[in-house]
Order: sequence, then C-alpha cells, then structure tokens
Amino acid sequence: MSDNLSEVEKFRAKAIGTNVNATSLLATDYLNHFNEALMLAEMIADMPDLAEEFAEWRPKLYKDHFLESGIADKDLAVEAYDHCPKEYKAPFDSTVSKINRQLTLLQSSLLKDPEGLAAGEKAGFITSKCGLIRQLIDRAAGIINGQLLLEAPTEIPDKPSRRGMPENEEGVVVDVADGKVLDQTDIDALFD
Repeated sequence: MSDNLSEVEKFRAKAIGTNVNATSLLATDYLNHFNEALMLAEMIADMPDLAEEFAEWRPKLYKDHFLESGIADKDLAVEAYDHCPKEYKAPFDSTVSKINRQLTLLQSSLLKDPEGLAAGEKAGFITSKCGLIRQLIDRAAGIINGQLLLEAPTEIPDKPSRRGMPENEEGVVVDVADGKVLDQTDIDALFD
C-alpha cells in the first residue's frame, strides 16, 4: 500500500502547476467534450436543424480524449488517470457515465420526434434535460477540482414522495430547483 501511496504522491507532485489537479489527478479539459455537446443541445430549441449535428456526438473515454487532445499536459493527464485516488475516481467515473447516458437519451429522444422538435414542442424537455446535464457536468468539475461528494442530503423537502423526491400536487416527481417534471432517467441520474 505504501508503494501505491508513493505513486499517487509522485503524480501529485508532477501535477503542480499543470492542467492536472494535484489532488484528484484529473483534468477539467475533459469536460470540454461534454460542454460542446451541451451548448449545441441548448441551441436546438431555437434552431431545430442543429439536431442532426448534435446526433453525431459520441461519448469519449477520458484517456482517448487526451490522446487526441492538443493540450500541453495531455501525457500527464493520461498517465495520472491510472493513479487517481479511488475516492475521486469512482464518483468521477460514475458521474461521467451519467452524463454520457443523459446526452445519448437526449439525442435519441430528439431523433424520435423530428416533427415535434420542429414545431417547438420539445423546448421545455430540452431545457429540463440540459439543466440536469449541466448539474452533472458541474458535479464532475467539482470532483476534478478535489471536492468529495457528500452522499447525505443537506435538507429534507417539505413534501417527500415515496422515493424521497419532492412531488407536485398530482404526485409527479419534480426538480427541487425549478419545479420541472423529471422522468425516471433524470431521477436515476441524481443518485450514484
């Protein structure tokens, strides 16, 4: 175990002053892959013709992103990933998986109903889904920047549902922040 710890410490020393976070041994540049897709998705409500371009986006593994990247510290980012402490790597990988899932669900939903998209019927759905994806990207950024996730909720909602999520008067689970209706994949994405 001390050999493993010394490897982590060695990479933490190498990461000082680079694009790789010296605590988590992860780099925020990876999030550009998701931010580009999210920005495109957010524009689709006003410009439905961008749906085809958004549909071309594909998930990319962390190391693959950096191997194809032009950033100065890409080799360190690739190498340090294997030494990322598990308290950061496990929640990071889980969050990235959720981001990928939400983006691909959004892609398939928009492709299934091009008429509804063109008629503006998907605007609310797109906004809600993009808000959830933004929250997940922000969570990933926090982990990269050395924040450990707290699993316990900080406050209990006034009216909890059967699943511990707030409901509206009709019993539909809603987003605590803005009251938007969430589907099951949105709810699942909030939990590890």
